Amino acid sequence: MEKLSDIDLRILEALQSEGDITNVRLAELVGLSPSPCLQRVRKLRKIGYISGVSALVNLKKIANYITLYCQIRLSEQTMRQYSIFEKAIAKIPEIVECSMISGDYDYIMKLVVRDMSHFNEIMTFMMEMNIGIKNNASIVEVKKVKNTLEMPLRELIGAES
Repeated sequence: MEKLSDIDLRILEALQSEGDITNVRLAELVGLSPSPCLQRVRKLRKIGYISGVSALVNLKKIANYITLYCQIRLSEQTMRQYSIFEKAIAKIPEIVECSMISGDYDYIMKLVVRDMSHFNEIMTFMMEMNIGIKNNASIVEVKKVKNTLEMPLRELIGAES
């Protein structure tokens, strides 16, 4: 892994909090002129430190919804069964996150649905898909306390801020 300079870290931190920042403004923030700043951003993309940019949609403006977390235990803990399950759930748009976990369950999924009836439809559909689900437990999000996509870059690499 290539070592990031302080300027590279400042660029990544700025882009995490404001992905649509202009190159001129970004250059001002990190103390570079625009051309070298743009070159650094392009390099960070090329070597994989920036994997994409997207807009954060204010879902509350669009629709009423419920966020749920669902833990899934598969009937078999085999690579074949994991693959079958993962390919199937990748096709369900309401599942916005899914991670394999340790403990009593194999996966935890985050779903965004219209209401509990919609969630029930999805769970019924998943059970009928015959993708190896043994049991599940769901948790309804009551209130989002913290929500960020900004990763603690300096804390993870032990860099001084």
